[in-house]
Amino acid sequence: MNNATTDIILHISQPLSQGQFESIAQQINTTEGVISCNQNTRIPSLIMVAYNASRVRALTLLNKLTRMGFNASLVYL
Repeated sequence: MNNATTDIILHISQPLSQGQFESIAQQINTTEGVISCNQNTRIPSLIMVAYNASRVRALTLLNKLTRMGFNASLVYL
């Protein structure tokens, strides 16, 4: 099994309050394969997620946010 860590950045259309981020982080961190979920301190509308791509897909993480009611997108670098 491949245990390589992959990182993605998710963009929320509006800046997140601390409470909103904590709610998102709780949902994301309970996803199998997710290693960490952090908010960018300079740009609060960006969330960085480290995960094992062999266990979870980026689209699954994005869909979690949209099901929570956030207008979100994947940022490709």
